[in-house]
Amino acid sequence: MGSPTGLLDTLETERLTVRRRRADEAAIYRQLWTERDPRVPPHRQIDPDGRPTVEDIAAEIRTEREQPGPGILAVARKDTADVIGYCGLVFNGNGAPNEPELAYELLRAAHG
Repeated sequence: MGSPTGLLDTLETERLTVRRRRADEAAIYRQLWTERDPRVPPHRQIDPDGRPTVEDIAAEIRTEREQPGPGILAVARKDTADVIGYCGLVFNGNGAPNEPELAYELLRAAHG
């Protein structure tokens, strides 16, 4: 399913492409979960049952793509198309009601 009318699908800079996430990239987003600092809140950590799994994340992405708005966007290197993380606005985060939060995370290998 494509983006709603008038919604920017892709943003490119000299080095990066930011675009809607795809379910076939779920393993990359799962890797980000494994790299998180242990001080993040429990709901942002892999639980004792190993959730979210790659399949859980893929299902979440498929659902997100059916919703209006851009959702969380993939960040990829422009020269290789390798996804290195995500960014986006989160409207149901930990902030004040009706105030979106900026969410982003990059694979440790992409830092620097």
